[in-house]
Amino acid sequence: MQCKTLNHPQLFKHASMTLLVAMACATYSHQSSAQTYAPWLRQIGITSTIESAANWGKGQLLGVVDTGINATHPQFAVGQVSQALSSCAAVSFGCSSGYADDNGHGTAVASIAAGNRTSQFSTITAGGYTTVAGNFIGVAPSANIFSEKVLNAAGSGYSTDVANGVKKAADAGAGVINVSITYGNDAATVAAINYATAKGAFIVWAGGNSAQNLLNNLNTTGLTQSAIQHLVFAGSVNSVNVASSFTNKPGTGSLVNTAAAKTSYATRWIMAPGEAILAPQTTAGNGAYALWSGTSMAAPVISGSLMLLQNAWPILKTKGTTADLLLATTTDLGTAGVDATYGRGLANLTTAFAPYGTLMVTKPNGQTIAVSSLTGSLLSSGALGSLSSIQSLLANYTAFDGYARNFTVNLSGLIKAPTSKATLNPLPTNTYSGPKVMKFAGGELAYALESTGSSLQHLGDFAYNAEQSPNLMTGYTLFTTQTGGVSAFGYGTSSSYPFAKALYNDDLIARQMSDFDSSNTGSLAQGGYQFSYGANISPNLRLAASYTATTGATAMAPEAPQTSQIKIGAAYRFNNRLTAGATYSNVAERNSLLGAAYNNGSVLALGSNASDVIGLSLALRMDRDSSLLFNGELAYTKANNSNAGSLLSATSNLQSQSWGMTYLRQNIWKNNDQFAASVKQPLRLSSGSAALSLASVDEQGYAVYEKHWASLVPNAREIDVTLSYRMPTSKTDALTVQAAYQKDAANLAGNNNAQLGLIWSKSF
Repeated sequence: MQCKTLNHPQLFKHASMTLLVAMACATYSHQSSAQTYAPWLRQIGITSTIESAANWGKGQLLGVVDTGINATHPQFAVGQVSQALSSCAAVSFGCSSGYADDNGHGTAVASIAAGNRTSQFSTITAGGYTTVAGNFIGVAPSANIFSEKVLNAAGSGYSTDVANGVKKAADAGAGVINVSITYGNDAATVAAINYATAKGAFIVWAGGNSAQNLLNNLNTTGLTQSAIQHLVFAGSVNSVNVASSFTNKPGTGSLVNTAAAKTSYATRWIMAPGEAILAPQTTAGNGAYALWSGTSMAAPVISGSLMLLQNAWPILKTKGTTADLLLATTTDLGTAGVDATYGRGLANLTTAFAPYGTLMVTKPNGQTIAVSSLTGSLLSSGALGSLSSIQSLLANYTAFDGYARNFTVNLSGLIKAPTSKATLNPLPTNTYSGPKVMKFAGGELAYALESTGSSLQHLGDFAYNAEQSPNLMTGYTLFTTQTGGVSAFGYGTSSSYPFAKALYNDDLIARQMSDFDSSNTGSLAQGGYQFSYGANISPNLRLAASYTATTGATAMAPEAPQTSQIKIGAAYRFNNRLTAGATYSNVAERNSLLGAAYNNGSVLALGSNASDVIGLSLALRMDRDSSLLFNGELAYTKANNSNAGSLLSATSNLQSQSWGMTYLRQNIWKNNDQFAASVKQPLRLSSGSAALSLASVDEQGYAVYEKHWASLVPNAREIDVTLSYRMPTSKTDALTVQAAYQKDAANLAGNNNAQLGLIWSKSF
């Protein structure tokens, strides 16, 4: 409809229409699984996913400043149109029937924006569209509506009537105000726009149907910048996105704010379908519909779109950016970029409902980081399993786009866990075997040395390149005096045997202890330098101490986890058969937690951690060649609250445990053969949690951050059973047979593995 002056009444031309009569009146629920949308709604990218995300506009309030409304029309759900809020806002004439629509235009506009009922016509083909029964024809079908009647039955009124309607709509609490009346730049209109937008309302104004530039390129002055940000003009396109023959164009005029800064009409101009749009023609009866054309039809398409957007993301209304987003996500039409014919282009809700700009997550320290820059950050350990509780939360993590809108992203891939089936390493040749020993007058010297270039060390390691890898000598030497003093040092290998020998001074027990130590907390601090020492305090009591560490940082891995262990122990021999041992150790980890590794400063870093570990053992020497060993270990890791730079901002006190039982017998059928059987539970966290910084949004859409504590305890318990037999076949050759079964390997439920292996070794 058109309004050009405020000095005298003006007939507002109806948009053209073709009258139809519906033969059925049935309601249609938007919860139905058969959701379909009219072709002009699909033209702007509306889908069931988008409508569902916006809850079909439920809770939004649309103010329609027009010819009134038929509040009980079957196109609207019962109570959808507020009769309490609707009123006659005209100041130049009286409304004998209040807000009732005696023209039909206002009801049609309200239906296009938010009509709840679907099309009742089996098939309608017109204007390049084919609409079928069951198509939704309203953009936001669950939004509430009220009307401010400002035009009479003939479509006549003053611009002061329109201005008053805009103000009253804002006072009634409208989030979006639709004005399908030709725009004017008079003082009353400018004041009304400033008033309504200051209350947070967005205004969609029809661009006009005179096939000319808006206001003949005259500027509008006196608007606040906030008002400009809340104002949108709507032009019309046909079914193939060509500007309608009747539509006005933005031209070259501008909105000039109170600081004299200009914003062109074109940058606030958006196109929407405005030809052959199905809507009621209430003056012909409640069963009558028409195919309406005009920018009056394009405007409510935009109004409904704004309601969907800010219903999905309240932050858009809170910050006043809903219209900016819709304008920024249009499909460009005509000349590339903003132009004087199509303005910004066609509304595109598919694009508008997708993240705009870079998705960001925020760390507890307030630092933001782009989701796209996040990579694998935390390598879980067997002690922690798959970290399934943390992964579950990360799988639905909240990130924010350039308009501060919350989107769900899947960050669970930042945790790398051993999800493939467990496999055993190649069978070692020194299983349950001690070092080579040389005896001399003052005691004995034992050594276990091996070149890293040995092919046996890299069986199954397909990434190993003998030509490029340095050939280093690793292992340890161990000196035992006649008085029972034991000292050992080495590099690059486990300290289990040297410490156990220092503690018990018993080769058989030390070999059994090596099997248990390969899967407890001590295994976290191996591979670097080591030193062990033990001595008799009394005939039955021994004390021992050791220091071990992982390898140092290198140029290739400057952030590699660094772990060290200081360990002390006491062993008491009750008699020739029974010996008990107790140990205390402190394990200090940098860039790891119980073996779970990460880079310093990683988005999933858990800081540096320290664990106090108590171990108990009981060895039963059954005879000179056999022994049964029981081991148990309990570790306590102190709480850590210093991870503000990580999404995992804190950990609670943690407890973990491991245990094992090993039987070893040697010299069974021939000299130096041996049989071993073991059952053990490798290191496993038994209690403890981590705080993950999670974001949610409040009613206004602002981000709210809180700590969410999630268990770190694995969802399974690994149990390993191993049987092995080693038999020398000559002075230089040996044959080893080993059978093993792992239940829930790496503490992952269902990750089971059984293997049988045979290896022949030869020494030179």
